[in-house]
Amino acid sequence: MTAERIFAVAPGADFARELALGLRGRLAGQPPEATARVSLTLNTRRAGRAVALAFEALAREAGEAACFLPRIRTLDDLADDPGAGAPPPAADPARRLLTLTRLTAAALAQAPALGPPAAAPALAEALGALLDETGREMASLEALDAVAPEAHAERWALTLDFLRIVREAWPAILEAQEGGAMEAEARRAAAVAALAARWRAAPPGGVMVAAGSTGSRAVTAAFLAAVARAPQGAVVLPGFDPALAAEVWGDIGEEHPWGGVRRLLDGLGVAPDEVAWWAEDAVAERAAAAPRRRLIAQALRPAPVTDAWIGALSGLRESVAAATTGLAIAEADDPRLEAGAVALALREALETPGATAALITPDRELARRVTAALARWDIRPDDSGGRPMALTPPAMFLKLVAELAFGTFDAVVLTALLKHPLAGGGAEGDGSGRRAQLRAAQGFEIGVLRRAPGLDGLAQARAALDREMRRRAEREATPLPDQTPVIAALDALIALGEAGPTLEAMAAAHLATAEALAGPALWARGAGAAVRAAAEGFSRAAEVYGPCAPDDYPRLFATCLGGAVREDAYVADPRVSIWGPLEARMQRADLVVLGGLNEGVWPKAPPPDPWMNREMRAAMGLAPPERLTGLAAHDVLTAACGPRVLLTRALRSGGAPTTRSRWLERLTTLLAGVDAGRLAEIRAEGGRLVRLAAVLSAPDDAERAAARPAVRPRPRPPVEHRPRRLSATQVEALIRDPFEIYARKVLRLEALHPVGRDTDARDRGEALHAALERLAEAPGASPDEIAAAFDAAADAALAEAAAGPAQRRLWRARLRRARETFCVEEAARRAAARVSRQEVSGAREAPDLDFTLTARADRIDILQGGDAAIYDYKTGAPPSASQVEKFSPQLPLEAAILRAGGFVGLPAAASARLAYIGLGGLRGAARDAASGDPAAMAEEAWAKLLRLVARYEDPAQPYTAHARVKILREARDYDHLARFGEWEDGESEAEGGDGG
Repeated sequence: MTAERIFAVAPGADFARELALGLRGRLAGQPPEATARVSLTLNTRRAGRAVALAFEALAREAGEAACFLPRIRTLDDLADDPGAGAPPPAADPARRLLTLTRLTAAALAQAPALGPPAAAPALAEALGALLDETGREMASLEALDAVAPEAHAERWALTLDFLRIVREAWPAILEAQEGGAMEAEARRAAAVAALAARWRAAPPGGVMVAAGSTGSRAVTAAFLAAVARAPQGAVVLPGFDPALAAEVWGDIGEEHPWGGVRRLLDGLGVAPDEVAWWAEDAVAERAAAAPRRRLIAQALRPAPVTDAWIGALSGLRESVAAATTGLAIAEADDPRLEAGAVALALREALETPGATAALITPDRELARRVTAALARWDIRPDDSGGRPMALTPPAMFLKLVAELAFGTFDAVVLTALLKHPLAGGGAEGDGSGRRAQLRAAQGFEIGVLRRAPGLDGLAQARAALDREMRRRAEREATPLPDQTPVIAALDALIALGEAGPTLEAMAAAHLATAEALAGPALWARGAGAAVRAAAEGFSRAAEVYGPCAPDDYPRLFATCLGGAVREDAYVADPRVSIWGPLEARMQRADLVVLGGLNEGVWPKAPPPDPWMNREMRAAMGLAPPERLTGLAAHDVLTAACGPRVLLTRALRSGGAPTTRSRWLERLTTLLAGVDAGRLAEIRAEGGRLVRLAAVLSAPDDAERAAARPAVRPRPRPPVEHRPRRLSATQVEALIRDPFEIYARKVLRLEALHPVGRDTDARDRGEALHAALERLAEAPGASPDEIAAAFDAAADAALAEAAAGPAQRRLWRARLRRARETFCVEEAARRAAARVSRQEVSGAREAPDLDFTLTARADRIDILQGGDAAIYDYKTGAPPSASQVEKFSPQLPLEAAILRAGGFVGLPAAASARLAYIGLGGLRGAARDAASGDPAAMAEEAWAKLLRLVARYEDPAQPYTAHARVKILREARDYDHLARFGEWEDGESEAEGGDGG
């Protein structure tokens, strides 16, 4: 063959335009329709669109009203080429993955040393990757028997046995399918071999061009070789400079940008200087970009031969100004600032009319950050990477449904599902269904999920909703919003959880349930069509899996949601693009930003091979790990040779220092030797963007003022809005944390528990109080009779408690420890009491202050002598006598109410005893609240309360946050509202006041 059939487009050139320009030049003088007979094979569909646009642009420049386009296809289309015969159909990816997962699970059950059962899906994906790689590299799995060294024979024998899944079991399954089937990569390799054989036997007469690929994969290299050998075939290499390559040809290895090109040319027997330029008319453009190409090519020399820089310094110094014009380097402190600097650069580029700008990066997180930063200027970039399918609304909705029905119950996940934008039909129609769904979900969240702790299943959540609705109806309280949508969702999820036992039945029920909960909106717009295709493909393939444990279903379903989708939610700005390295090969922008230039990001660390080491891969004919690094280097070389280029990285990521990409490190090192002053200027331009990004993200004066350390809240509402009614327990809050009273009584804000909270001391107290209430209603005088009633009351109360089995057992053990002492003392209390009341309500007014004190006493006994004993049940440690006197006057205040005859159904009486009955630390024993006279304590507490209330009649008296808390860093219900943590808790009383 002749060398003229291998051509190149220079790094940094507009590949699509030069490809179209060169083809038009070679067809000059032929009729227009000759272009339509050209077969053009490219590496991606986006490249095909770029080439089509380039042909149209050249036609307009030439004054042509229209033009013919070549027949454009991609490398992925080769398997369906009519010239390849009729190969068997490709294996369905979902069926393959599920089949491999089933086979892997069975193998792990027989050989536990290979991994736990939960590793089956991951290992199945690794097996699929091995099948794909052997197909791409045209290798055979039969060679596995001969590649293991003796030192690894024992372990390798186990691995070989496991790999029988892809060597024997899976091929047999494919062959047994109707019409047979082939792996997609193996099918393409077979098609390429068939095409090459056909072209050798009967050379094709038409023009064939393969462009945009370096032949890094064996199957691609085989196709390029077949095209190059065709009579009218041509291969156009991207980002290759024959003259520069010839200088280092003997030193080029796998990590070099032209490592793939060298393998291809060596296989064809072509020397680099025999490669011609494709577009002869682009001489001026190539000459203008030559200094940059030489600089970048020198920087990307293989590490062992960078000593050649010494000899190249003089030439590089002469052209350094031209080579670095339009080049900038930005190193930001963190990824947020890097994204801001990139967004600013893209935005500045658009100031020039008609200019285009693009970010090229393999870092999808950086791409998303830049997209968000560009929204500041209402710029929506055209992102070729799309959005991960698993993160789209339809996919998230499907995953939530699967997790709730088959996985471990989580109240937060349930809330997310009920409030999901697609729940209740989304915003379809008039939106009434969506509004009803949100009202019901919010009512269910606040009324049930934030109140009922310890829910461990959908059935429990459904029962808790029923109880709350009954409770509100019985007490004539404000009913919950119409819960029909929530009830329907819970019932549907409970029914879905009973589907099975096969994966096929679960998948069918899953999709049907999701469609019932979301309606047509589930597939209506955005990524709906792509998610539906993936989900339905999974459902069709599920028949191959067989029986499935419910816990495994969510993980198996998630495997069908891989890849990315392009959503049609908005129209992108055609001037700004975000490209992956592969998409960038065939496209060009006026400004190119190479983002994420850190080791581990660009280039990425080679993925570990779970099956073979480096030597074994080489023996199998598989690519070494360094080949991926060489491909990434080629992408960097191609992009960095553009007219205006910005190279960016973050100095830290995730709080840890990063390492500069090897290519950026070599470039800066080389420039430092060539012209350190010019390197400083390049960095200064990038530093300007970073500083501007920092300024843009910095707060303005108003924000700075608001961001200053907060002052301890001391609200002073008008006196007429201050509370006129407090309970005895709220008096302690008024003393310790007056801000809580302000929030609860003035602002009328109720503290909300977190969704899905665990049971806490408050729930334990309510359950144990309920047990003692039941006990009070049971007859019995002797300790034994009381003990029997105690057990029955405890069992009944704990059965109704909102807690899991483990919590109930712990609480039952606490009661059991207190049982003996409590029952003995309870017998004495019953003998001494004439009347005993539980949970009795009372109030006492202070007319002069227009104030009412209320209370709900746990228990009041009217003794035989007419005095009273007031008891308070404590499941934790009761307050000390000093705390009762200064901060916790609940019992003395209840005694003051009783002394005034304020308790319903009880006469006025003096208190002979104020005591705590401990079900926790006191082990059932009663302890007096203080050693003093209870009647005197009551009068003193009442007098203190009146003085405290009188202080709050002063408009200047504030409701100070955390005035006298028990513990300095004590967490209280309204700390978020008080911005606790933003102000110092050690202010002096003069600064903060004590609030009373």
